[in-house]
Amino acid sequence: MALMFRWLIRLAVFLVTLSVVVLLLVYWFAARSLPDYDDTVQVQGVTAPVEIVRDNANVPHIFGETDEDVFYGLGFAHAQDRLWQLITLRRTAQGRLSEVFGTATVTTDKLMRRYDIYRLAVAAAGELDPETDAALEAYSAGINARLDQINTEALGRGAPEMWLFNAPMAPWRPADSLAVTKLMGLQMSGHLEAEVLRARVSLELSDQDRLRDILPDAPGSGVAALPEYAALFPDVTTRHAA
Repeated sequence: MALMFRWLIRLAVFLVTLSVVVLLLVYWFAARSLPDYDDTVQVQGVTAPVEIVRDNANVPHIFGETDEDVFYGLGFAHAQDRLWQLITLRRTAQGRLSEVFGTATVTTDKLMRRYDIYRLAVAAAGELDPETDAALEAYSAGINARLDQINTEALGRGAPEMWLFNAPMAPWRPADSLAVTKLMGLQMSGHLEAEVLRARVSLELSDQDRLRDILPDAPGSGVAALPEYAALFPDVTTRHAA
Protein backbone atom coordinates (compact mmCIF):
# COMPACT_ATOMS: atom_id res chain seq x y z
CA MET A 1 0.00 0.00 0.00
CA ALA A 2 2.85 2.38 0.92
CA LEU A 3 4.57 1.65 -2.42
CA MET A 4 1.37 2.39 -4.35
CA PHE A 5 0.88 5.64 -2.41
CA ARG A 6 4.44 6.77 -3.25
CA TRP A 7 3.84 6.06 -6.94
CA LEU A 8 0.58 7.98 -6.86
CA ILE A 9 2.40 10.94 -5.31
CA ARG A 10 5.08 10.74 -8.00
CA LEU A 11 2.44 10.54 -10.74
CA ALA A 12 0.61 13.55 -9.32
CA VAL A 13 3.84 15.58 -9.13
CA PHE A 14 4.70 14.57 -12.70
CA LEU A 15 1.26 15.58 -14.00
CA VAL A 16 1.35 18.92 -12.19
CA THR A 17 4.86 19.63 -13.49
CA LEU A 18 3.86 18.67 -17.02
CA SER A 19 0.80 20.93 -16.85
CA VAL A 20 2.90 23.86 -15.67
CA VAL A 21 5.44 23.31 -18.46
CA VAL A 22 2.70 23.09 -21.09
CA LEU A 23 1.04 26.27 -19.79
CA LEU A 24 4.37 28.10 -19.80
CA LEU A 25 5.05 27.00 -23.38
CA VAL A 26 1.56 28.07 -24.49
CA TYR A 27 2.04 31.44 -22.79
CA TRP A 28 5.49 31.89 -24.36
CA PHE A 29 4.28 31.11 -27.86
CA ALA A 30 1.21 33.32 -27.47
CA ALA A 31 3.25 36.16 -25.96
CA ARG A 32 5.59 36.10 -28.95
CA SER A 33 2.61 37.08 -31.08
CA LEU A 34 1.78 40.15 -28.97
CA PRO A 35 3.24 43.52 -30.04
CA ASP A 36 5.94 45.30 -28.06
CA TYR A 37 4.68 48.87 -27.81
CA ASP A 38 8.08 50.13 -26.60
CA ASP A 39 9.92 48.71 -29.60
CA THR A 40 11.80 50.80 -32.17
CA VAL A 41 11.47 49.34 -35.66
CA GLN A 42 13.54 50.15 -38.74
CA VAL A 43 11.22 50.20 -41.74
CA GLN A 44 11.29 51.30 -45.36
CA GLY A 45 8.64 53.47 -46.94
CA VAL A 46 8.48 56.53 -44.66
CA THR A 47 10.14 59.89 -45.27
CA ALA A 48 10.89 60.60 -41.59
CA PRO A 49 10.54 58.91 -38.21
CA VAL A 50 6.96 58.04 -37.23
CA GLU A 51 5.92 57.83 -33.58
CA ILE A 52 3.00 55.72 -32.35
CA VAL A 53 1.93 56.69 -28.82
CA ARG A 54 -0.83 54.81 -27.01
CA ASP A 55 -2.85 56.42 -24.23
CA ASN A 56 -4.20 54.75 -21.09
CA ALA A 57 -7.07 53.28 -23.13
CA ASN A 58 -4.50 51.81 -25.54
CA VAL A 59 -5.72 54.07 -28.36
CA PRO A 60 -2.85 54.79 -30.77
CA HIS A 61 -1.93 58.40 -31.59
CA ILE A 62 0.32 58.65 -34.65
CA PHE A 63 2.75 61.47 -35.34
CA GLY A 64 4.55 61.86 -38.65
CA GLU A 65 5.95 64.47 -41.03
CA THR A 66 3.52 63.79 -43.89
CA ASP A 67 0.01 62.43 -44.32
CA GLU A 68 1.43 59.35 -46.04
CA ASP A 69 3.76 58.70 -43.09
CA VAL A 70 0.81 58.92 -40.68
CA PHE A 71 -1.26 56.50 -42.78
CA TYR A 72 1.77 54.19 -42.85
CA GLY A 73 1.91 54.32 -39.04
CA LEU A 74 -1.83 53.68 -38.84
CA GLY A 75 -1.48 50.55 -40.94
CA PHE A 76 1.41 49.36 -38.78
CA ALA A 77 -0.60 49.99 -35.59
CA HIS A 78 -3.66 48.19 -36.97
CA ALA A 79 -1.52 45.19 -37.88
CA GLN A 80 -0.09 45.18 -34.36
CA ASP A 81 -3.46 45.29 -32.64
CA ARG A 82 -5.97 43.90 -35.16
CA LEU A 83 -4.14 41.49 -37.44
CA TRP A 84 -6.58 38.63 -36.91
CA GLN A 85 -9.52 40.97 -37.44
CA LEU A 86 -7.98 42.29 -40.67
CA ILE A 87 -7.48 38.77 -41.97
CA THR A 88 -10.98 37.67 -41.03
CA LEU A 89 -12.68 40.74 -42.50
CA ARG A 90 -10.80 40.37 -45.77
CA ARG A 91 -11.67 36.68 -45.99
CA THR A 92 -15.29 37.54 -45.26
CA ALA A 93 -15.40 40.08 -48.09
CA GLN A 94 -13.71 37.58 -50.41
CA GLY A 95 -16.09 34.76 -49.45
CA ARG A 96 -13.19 32.61 -48.24
CA LEU A 97 -13.97 32.00 -44.58
CA SER A 98 -14.58 28.30 -45.18
CA GLU A 99 -10.91 27.80 -46.05
CA VAL A 100 -10.25 28.36 -42.33
CA PHE A 101 -13.48 27.47 -40.53
CA GLY A 102 -14.79 24.67 -42.73
CA THR A 103 -18.42 24.00 -43.53
CA ALA A 104 -19.70 26.20 -40.68
CA THR A 105 -19.20 29.34 -42.82
CA VAL A 106 -20.21 28.07 -46.25
CA THR A 107 -23.52 29.95 -46.14
CA THR A 108 -21.75 33.21 -45.32
CA ASP A 109 -19.25 32.67 -48.13
CA LYS A 110 -22.06 32.07 -50.62
CA LEU A 111 -23.80 35.27 -49.54
CA MET A 112 -20.62 37.34 -49.78
CA ARG A 113 -19.87 36.01 -53.24
CA ARG A 114 -23.36 36.96 -54.37
CA TYR A 115 -22.78 40.48 -53.10
CA ASP A 116 -19.47 40.44 -55.05
CA ILE A 117 -17.97 42.96 -52.64
CA TYR A 118 -14.35 42.10 -53.28
CA ARG A 119 -14.51 42.33 -57.07
CA LEU A 120 -16.23 45.70 -56.76
CA ALA A 121 -13.49 46.85 -54.37
CA VAL A 122 -10.78 45.82 -56.85
CA ALA A 123 -12.57 47.74 -59.59
CA ALA A 124 -12.96 50.80 -57.35
CA ALA A 125 -9.26 50.73 -56.44
CA GLY A 126 -8.43 51.50 -60.07
CA GLU A 127 -10.62 54.62 -60.07
CA LEU A 128 -9.28 56.42 -57.00
CA ASP A 129 -8.10 60.00 -57.03
CA PRO A 130 -4.34 60.42 -56.44
CA GLU A 131 -4.69 61.61 -52.84
CA THR A 132 -6.88 58.69 -51.75
CA ASP A 133 -4.72 56.22 -53.64
CA ALA A 134 -1.59 57.54 -51.92
CA ALA A 135 -3.24 57.22 -48.50
CA LEU A 136 -4.37 53.64 -49.12
CA GLU A 137 -0.97 52.66 -50.55
CA ALA A 138 0.77 54.06 -47.47
CA TYR A 139 -1.68 52.31 -45.14
CA SER A 140 -1.10 49.01 -46.96
CA ALA A 141 2.66 49.48 -46.75
CA GLY A 142 2.37 49.95 -42.99
CA ILE A 143 0.47 46.68 -42.58
CA ASN A 144 2.98 44.86 -44.77
CA ALA A 145 5.88 46.32 -42.78
CA ARG A 146 4.44 44.72 -39.66
CA LEU A 147 4.08 41.41 -41.51
CA ASP A 148 7.71 41.64 -42.59
CA GLN A 149 8.73 42.30 -38.98
CA ILE A 150 6.78 39.25 -37.79
CA ASN A 151 8.45 37.03 -40.38
CA THR A 152 11.95 38.48 -39.99
CA GLU A 153 12.02 38.46 -36.19
CA ALA A 154 10.01 35.22 -35.82
CA LEU A 155 7.33 36.93 -33.72
CA GLY A 156 5.05 33.93 -33.46
CA ARG A 157 2.08 34.12 -35.81
CA GLY A 158 1.45 37.85 -35.42
CA ALA A 159 -1.73 37.30 -33.36
CA PRO A 160 -2.56 34.70 -30.67
CA GLU A 161 -5.65 33.59 -32.64
CA MET A 162 -3.37 32.44 -35.44
CA TRP A 163 -2.19 29.57 -33.26
CA LEU A 164 -5.76 28.24 -33.25
CA PHE A 165 -6.63 29.03 -36.87
CA ASN A 166 -3.65 28.94 -39.20
CA ALA A 167 -4.63 31.38 -41.95
CA PRO A 168 -1.58 32.53 -43.95
CA MET A 169 -1.89 36.19 -44.89
CA ALA A 170 -1.06 37.60 -48.30
CA PRO A 171 0.33 41.15 -48.51
CA TRP A 172 -2.26 43.85 -47.95
CA ARG A 173 -3.47 45.90 -50.93
CA PRO A 174 -5.53 49.10 -51.26
CA ALA A 175 -8.40 47.01 -52.65
CA ASP A 176 -8.45 45.06 -49.38
CA SER A 177 -9.08 48.25 -47.41
CA LEU A 178 -11.91 49.19 -49.76
CA ALA A 179 -13.42 45.72 -49.45
CA VAL A 180 -13.34 45.89 -45.65
CA THR A 181 -14.94 49.35 -45.78
CA LYS A 182 -17.73 48.04 -48.01
CA LEU A 183 -18.24 45.05 -45.73
CA MET A 184 -18.49 47.22 -42.62
CA GLY A 185 -20.95 49.49 -44.41
CA LEU A 186 -23.06 46.42 -45.19
CA GLN A 187 -22.90 45.27 -41.57
CA MET A 188 -23.93 48.68 -40.22
CA SER A 189 -26.81 49.02 -42.66
CA GLY A 190 -28.78 46.70 -40.39
CA HIS A 191 -29.39 49.70 -38.10
CA LEU A 192 -31.30 51.56 -40.80
CA GLU A 193 -34.72 50.02 -40.16
CA ALA A 194 -34.51 50.52 -36.39
CA GLU A 195 -33.34 54.11 -36.74
CA VAL A 196 -36.13 55.02 -39.19
CA LEU A 197 -38.70 53.43 -36.87
CA ARG A 198 -37.41 55.41 -33.90
CA ALA A 199 -37.46 58.64 -35.92
CA ARG A 200 -41.10 58.06 -36.95
CA VAL A 201 -42.20 57.22 -33.42
CA SER A 202 -40.43 60.33 -32.07
CA LEU A 203 -42.50 62.45 -34.46
CA GLU A 204 -45.67 61.07 -32.95
CA LEU A 205 -44.78 61.34 -29.26
CA SER A 206 -44.06 64.49 -27.30
CA ASP A 207 -43.09 62.56 -24.16
CA GLN A 208 -39.46 61.43 -24.55
CA ASP A 209 -39.77 59.17 -21.51
CA ARG A 210 -42.64 57.38 -23.26
CA LEU A 211 -40.46 57.05 -26.36
CA ARG A 212 -37.67 55.47 -24.34
CA ASP A 213 -40.22 53.15 -22.72
CA ILE A 214 -41.38 51.89 -26.13
CA LEU A 215 -37.94 51.92 -27.78
CA PRO A 216 -35.30 51.80 -25.02
CA ASP A 217 -32.02 53.59 -25.48
CA ALA A 218 -28.84 51.58 -25.82
CA PRO A 219 -27.60 50.77 -22.30
CA GLY A 220 -24.70 52.70 -20.84
CA SER A 221 -23.36 56.15 -21.61
CA GLY A 222 -22.20 57.05 -25.09
CA VAL A 223 -18.53 57.26 -25.96
CA ALA A 224 -19.02 60.67 -27.56
CA ALA A 225 -21.44 63.57 -27.36
CA LEU A 226 -23.73 63.56 -30.39
CA PRO A 227 -25.41 66.62 -31.89
CA GLU A 228 -29.15 67.16 -31.92
CA TYR A 229 -29.83 65.55 -35.29
CA ALA A 230 -33.42 66.80 -35.30
CA ALA A 231 -32.03 70.35 -35.68
CA LEU A 232 -30.67 69.33 -39.07
CA PHE A 233 -34.26 69.00 -40.37
CA PRO A 234 -36.08 72.16 -39.23
CA ASP A 235 -38.78 71.84 -41.90
CA VAL A 236 -40.03 68.43 -40.73
CA THR A 237 -43.46 68.70 -39.14
CA THR A 238 -43.72 67.12 -35.70
CA ARG A 239 -46.94 65.21 -35.02
CA HIS A 240 -47.54 64.62 -31.33
CA ALA A 241 -49.97 61.98 -30.15
CA ALA A 242 -52.83 63.25 -28.06
